[in-house]
Amino acid sequence: MTATMRSRRFIASACAAVLLLTGCQSTSTNTPPEILDLSVLEALEPPQPVNPYLLTEEIAPGVEIPDPSLWAEIIADFQLDRHLDRNRVQQELRWMKRHPSYLHNMRARLERHLAYIHAQVEARGMPGELALLPIVESALDPYAFSHGGAAGLWQFIPATAKRFGLERNWWYEGRRDPVAATDAALDYLEYLHERFDDWLLALASYNAGEGNVSRAKRRAPDGADFFDLKLPRETSAYVPRLLALAELVANPEELGVELPPLSPDIPFQVVDTGSQMDLSVISRVTEIDLKTLYQWNPALNQWSTPPKGPHHLILPAEYAPRAAAKIAAVPEAERVQWLRVTVRSGDTLSQLASRHRTDVASLKQANGLRSSRITVGDSLLIPKSPEALSNSIASRNQGTTYVVQNGDSLWTISRAHNIPINRLMKTNHVGPKDYLRVGQKLTLPDTSASPMTVSSSRKAEIRKVRYGVRRGDSLARIASKFNVRINDIVSWNKLNAKDYLQPGQTLLLYINASTGTD
Repeated sequence: MTATMRSRRFIASACAAVLLLTGCQSTSTNTPPEILDLSVLEALEPPQPVNPYLLTEEIAPGVEIPDPSLWAEIIADFQLDRHLDRNRVQQELRWMKRHPSYLHNMRARLERHLAYIHAQVEARGMPGELALLPIVESALDPYAFSHGGAAGLWQFIPATAKRFGLERNWWYEGRRDPVAATDAALDYLEYLHERFDDWLLALASYNAGEGNVSRAKRRAPDGADFFDLKLPRETSAYVPRLLALAELVANPEELGVELPPLSPDIPFQVVDTGSQMDLSVISRVTEIDLKTLYQWNPALNQWSTPPKGPHHLILPAEYAPRAAAKIAAVPEAERVQWLRVTVRSGDTLSQLASRHRTDVASLKQANGLRSSRITVGDSLLIPKSPEALSNSIASRNQGTTYVVQNGDSLWTISRAHNIPINRLMKTNHVGPKDYLRVGQKLTLPDTSASPMTVSSSRKAEIRKVRYGVRRGDSLARIASKFNVRINDIVSWNKLNAKDYLQPGQTLLLYINASTGTD
């Protein structure tokens, strides 16, 4: 039983005793109950200090109490020494005091993810401080992407993601799945704690790799702790940053900071779809708009759940029970409007059209083909019905007017709307070096013939990454790694494509984090 549960049970028992002492009657009548004199409780010795934020309406109807606080529940599970005597921790605390809006700036993401993460940490009996780790890792942004190729709330690199069972493919990026990635991250942290028998060393290993920490321990004197080890600069700041954040959460008033109010209730539920399902079909039967579906399911790269799973959706808690019933009622034959096939040797467009009971014109429209020529290894989208070509998803991407926002560029607009940049420039008579004004109106050309726009209305999530060139890197290798074009890298960094890259050179990249990278 957790400390929180013991406190609640004690208070509930004490209040029941007060009810008997004061002779209060049952509250089942329409007569309002008398306000309890809680001073009676002062004579009772609780087994431990009681946090007032943990009182709930279960104690006694009519008693005015503070709203439950997620912060209070996290603090109740804190276990780590915050090492406030260490200069590195104080340095991180000074930064947080100078930036009091630090947590407020990510309030929407805190509200969406933190209660679930804390619940999983608490269920495993792990230190409550670990629930704050994704704030340090990614600012709770599921689309966060690092120069080293780490992605998601918990910043998994591809190798570690594979090691702990996170699926990654054309359809699905498990590192961006708040549920799957949290489970994998806590598995990894438990493994690291078992190996080092020290939570600070486990955290350092999560950031720097267990091999680096093991080597640092071997070079250090016997009995050396985290602060005595020679670790990479990033790791030396990483662990103190988490400890400073825990101190900020535990004592905000002393630090002159106000925490954003957060409810302890998990705002979503996971719904099993049973099989692959088109998001447009889910949207239609549940009456949840596509934008909301994509917002709650950042792991989905395409227009449907993956063919081979995982077959689940994250849905807002208020919609989930009714939506689950409606999803379960959809017949198997009506769940997917599109198929994705890979062209094999000997395939022709007419053969594929005949095989899938459609026509060549529809295949050309769905895949943006100007001719009937196809290449082995290409992926094609097959509409399962004539209605698929004219569904609500496709209609969202017809030619429209776009108003330029602060920070926009031709490249980010083209990626966000899946429009070739050359076509965007030609349609609007602008060149690659032309300055875009905030408020300027651009015409987004009709791209309904593109498979990405016919099949998906997902908005690209662009993240700026500074990449340090490594030995053996080339423009082609970097472009392939981050799923961008060589010409774009050259343009962003004002390079000469014929020049050699130098190890240590820094490149600016704009990554579409809503599609997979290697």
